[in-house]
Amino acid sequence: MSAVLSALAVSDRSSSPAARFTPLGRLAAAGTLVVGATFQVLAFALIPDYSKTLDRLQWVAAHPAQAQVSKTFDLLAVPFLFGGVIVYVLLGRERAPRLAWTGGILLGLGMCGLMAVQGYETLEFALVHDGRFDLRALADVVDNLSTAPEIAMGIMFIVCAVLGIVVTAVALWRSRAVPRGIPLLLVVFIVVDAPLSQPLLGHVIALVAASWLAYSIVRAGGASARGTA
Repeated sequence: MSAVLSALAVSDRSSSPAARFTPLGRLAAAGTLVVGATFQVLAFALIPDYSKTLDRLQWVAAHPAQAQVSKTFDLLAVPFLFGGVIVYVLLGRERAPRLAWTGGILLGLGMCGLMAVQGYETLEFALVHDGRFDLRALADVVDNLSTAPEIAMGIMFIVCAVLGIVVTAVALWRSRAVPRGIPLLLVVFIVVDAPLSQPLLGHVIALVAASWLAYSIVRAGGASARGTA
């Protein structure tokens, strides 16, 4: 048990890059991580997960207010997720610079793709709520993304985000700047969210990782203060 606990702990909080953040910087980093992950959990909790696009669009048509609130949280999460990418890079760049920057660039592209997807889905919801468009035809269009911009959007979001999370997890593991359990949870999140198609559960796991990382960042300030005392 002690071996497991030591593997999940930061070896030296005072050596963490977060220990050299200003107090406001630590709070901003921690808040950015938690708010972004929380907004995503709320977005997925408010709308059922349907395997078929037509079923999802029919639900959106029947529950317009709830769908709009869900999509609003989805959109508001993106700036905080982008800020989280910066936090990951700052934590991992000292001991794993190549991995940290590679993961950061990939995740940054992934967040750009995510914002494009959010805009795409916002228009999709608007067309559903308009009432003049056949939902079956709209679902068929959504399921058959074939234009070059749509393919580029999919590659940026899915490929870059997945690779970015994996590379970032490796960078954080090698940096020893955070508890080892956090990068493990990031990998579990992407497996549960993508291959297992359990987005709500996956994002709850991501929220646990974000909260744990936020707590680690805030505690690094206490270690820094003791070291300089």
